[in-house]
Amino acid sequence: MKRVHTFSLLGASALLLTSVGLAMSDDGKEKVAVASLPTSVTMEEALKTATTQFPGKVLEAELESEDGKVIYEVEIVNAAGEIREVEIDAQSGKILSSELEDQEGHKKGASHKDSGKS
Repeated sequence: MKRVHTFSLLGASALLLTSVGLAMSDDGKEKVAVASLPTSVTMEEALKTATTQFPGKVLEAELESEDGKVIYEVEIVNAAGEIREVEIDAQSGKILSSELEDQEGHKKGASHKDSGKS
């Protein structure tokens, strides 16, 4: 009986510590916040906009809140192997910016802001 009680206490303690750790982690908070962000444009529409303007294969796409604005951030690799990060407004569907990245994911410049394209 004592052994069962000890295992129960250990299991409850592990569960509590895990829950507290997730609640305090930035990653956990970001995922909850991102899931509730308002959007008028779907992820599929954002991907179509990005790949129409910058043809290539989508490497990664995510919904983010940046400077108080909800955006889709899409990474595309083109036929030449260049990686471009494209930011799309999640409300209007317009491309806000695009930047080429080097192999380590650092911005190279070659950016345009508020192109007005959708």
